[in-house]
Amino acid sequence: MTYHEPVLLKESIKSLKVEKGKLYIDATLGDGGHTLEILKLGGKVLGIEVNEDALKRAQGRIKNEGLGENFIGVLGNFKNIEEIAKNNSFEKVSGIIYDLGYSSYELEELGTGLSFQKDDPLDMRLDKTLGVTAADLVNSLGEKELAHLIRKYSDEKLAGRFAREIVKARNLKKIQTTAQLAEIIESVSPLGYERGRINPATRTFQALRIVVNDEIANLEKSLPRAARLLLPGSVIILITFHSLEDKVAKNFGRSARPSVKEAFDGPVVPLDAEISRNPRSRSAKMRVFKKI
Repeated sequence: MTYHEPVLLKESIKSLKVEKGKLYIDATLGDGGHTLEILKLGGKVLGIEVNEDALKRAQGRIKNEGLGENFIGVLGNFKNIEEIAKNNSFEKVSGIIYDLGYSSYELEELGTGLSFQKDDPLDMRLDKTLGVTAADLVNSLGEKELAHLIRKYSDEKLAGRFAREIVKARNLKKIQTTAQLAEIIESVSPLGYERGRINPATRTFQALRIVVNDEIANLEKSLPRAARLLLPGSVIILITFHSLEDKVAKNFGRSARPSVKEAFDGPVVPLDAEISRNPRSRSAKMRVFKKI
């Protein structure tokens, strides 16, 4: 089985300064890459995962590595990190990590419609208890509302053009799959879009995913709650992949002063060697916040 390679793994684990027997929280468990490294160093980990299938996959991997004894996996949203931690006796922890990237498994194998690489139902809900799907949004929002959503959550310059074409297309046939939506966007994209660096549908899919899963609001709620769980001298590691996430991180750093201080002058970014090996890492930024 192939697993996701965590971005900035060495840098994040180094900043956590894992000690044997100490408590750590992986707020975005995913494939368990960060958790495995913490467990190997003797730490105890509470892993939070919002998707049930992803949680089972990570639990199986950790068990197969013989590291399950010091691991607790919980199905939940990291916006509730404080409650989840207290329910599992992780009230005072030595480090918390958020890796906000998506693994290949989440993007392409879960069948949730997060990616246009496969033709899946246009859902995008990682948590199936959520009510609104991406299909609901693209088939019901007005043209201006849809354009605003795409522009706000992805900085897509052609948001108006894409929204207009989506509305025209849905008037003929309801948009129900990722392939349908991607084809609509690609049909009105100019030649040489972003110099071929990304697919024209990339940013629109990002915007819909963020809204469906309420990602920005959940992160804003989670970070101050996470800070209350930290022991003095401990850190929050936050790995982001787009400007909206990094903005939340910077705002948290400012609002949490003086009890929390950013450990470095600005973000840590991947080295050229990592970007060459893992192109998805190119947009990653890691910020480290230390409890004073």
